[in-house]
Amino acid sequence: MKKYISIADALTLLAMLFFVLDLGYRVDRQGFTHLIFDYAALFLLYFHVLYKVKKESNDIQIRDTFKIFRTYTPTQFWLFGGVILRGCLLFSEPNLSEDIYRFIWDGRLIHLGINPFDFKPSYYFDNQLFTDTLTPELYAKLNSENYFSVYPSACQGVFAFSVWLFPKSVFGAMVITKFFLLACEVGSIYLLYKMIPTSAHLSKSFELLERYVPRHSNILIYVLNPLIIIELCGNAHFEAAMIFFFLLAIFLLKSTTEQYSVVSHDNQRNSVQLHFFSSAFAFALSVASKMLPLMLLPLMVRYLGWKKSMAYGSLVAISLILLFYPLYNDLFIDNIRTSLNLYFQKFEFNASVYYMYSYIEMAKWGFNPIITISRNLNIVVVTSIMILTFFSKKGGNTEGVSQKGIFGYSLSDKPIAVGLFFEKALFILSVYFLCAAIVHPWYASFLLVLSVFTSYRYLVVWTFLLPLTYIHYAYSQPAENFWVIGFEYVIVLIFFIFEKYVMLKKLRR
Repeated sequence: MKKYISIADALTLLAMLFFVLDLGYRVDRQGFTHLIFDYAALFLLYFHVLYKVKKESNDIQIRDTFKIFRTYTPTQFWLFGGVILRGCLLFSEPNLSEDIYRFIWDGRLIHLGINPFDFKPSYYFDNQLFTDTLTPELYAKLNSENYFSVYPSACQGVFAFSVWLFPKSVFGAMVITKFFLLACEVGSIYLLYKMIPTSAHLSKSFELLERYVPRHSNILIYVLNPLIIIELCGNAHFEAAMIFFFLLAIFLLKSTTEQYSVVSHDNQRNSVQLHFFSSAFAFALSVASKMLPLMLLPLMVRYLGWKKSMAYGSLVAISLILLFYPLYNDLFIDNIRTSLNLYFQKFEFNASVYYMYSYIEMAKWGFNPIITISRNLNIVVVTSIMILTFFSKKGGNTEGVSQKGIFGYSLSDKPIAVGLFFEKALFILSVYFLCAAIVHPWYASFLLVLSVFTSYRYLVVWTFLLPLTYIHYAYSQPAENFWVIGFEYVIVLIFFIFEKYVMLKKLRR
């Protein structure tokens, strides 16, 4: 059965394009009413598309009226739409974040032969060390002038390349940086398209999802999500690079594990080894874009087993040394540690458990012991990583668990399937962000892409609520609205508990 693109689908994509362009080119974060109206409209259209595609059979093919493209499925049409929505933001100036100006500042330092980790931007201002590229105008746009850079080596490489192409043009360097992030997003879409069909049968929770969602349509949860489109492609956040390289690492690693059992001659063995090495390097690039994937490295023990995971971890470590070596000097370690310590021990934004803990401690001691709070919550995160990595529920998705356990969970050393890997990774990072002191809206992007491989949709709810946090910038003096933060996390928690209850009920059938 053939089907032409409906007028409704075309109008829906045009409507989404209108609101994306409005958010990307006209709205700023002080105009909260305008911003939240556009976001609300986009999310309503987003939910409409998800519901519509969910109802349609993916066996139905769509033939383009103008015969520009081949015959394709409804999901493929919307994947193409997701690329269009991202591409239209290529020339927009980030209006919800000033990070792009620090990217260009660091890139210009590298272009001048200066290590961006050596001095704070304020050092150049205090000593009036401006040049024709390190200008007072660019300095005035920075939001981190009193801190050393915290952007890892892969980011710095992109900054340097952008400035090399456009040494004196802020706009030109910005477009090159955004083009790189757009390419990463397109790559992520392609990898999701390739990975989901082959991993669908590997996770029990994913099998449950497949009863209700047509093949491939899960990808649209990430591809059409308004928060992802606006924050990663519009506001130029390197979560886009982190996600792409992480998905590439898992894609290559998955093909390695699938081919390993059927290797019959040297050429196949060499191909498997190349995929294994390439996967480790891609994982290192993900870490060199944002440090967050390091938290998931212990989980490789359960996916690969102890022997392979040790080899994999060693390759990742060697790759990271090579990637960071060009930036290394006597000041590098101390300065980046200073900035990270300040970031995690001084700044607070849109936190949940951290704020509740902080409130209790302030009531108890009369001041906010932020260092103690951060240390204790870090212990909770590390403990959660160990439990989620090495404990499995008896009778669940894994075998080979020990006979002794607590609350139905037991130690397990049996390798897990890739679907369960994504599920455990999602829970690990969910715990981390629950305990974090800073949770910017774009931080949810990594969790959302992980959730695509599971049946959990509380991340979709969270991305819907996160734009509300921009109300903090709507006041004459930016200040957090704790009623909004409380509402945000309570709704997400309620939805997660409901999902968990429904999931357990289905598993007992």
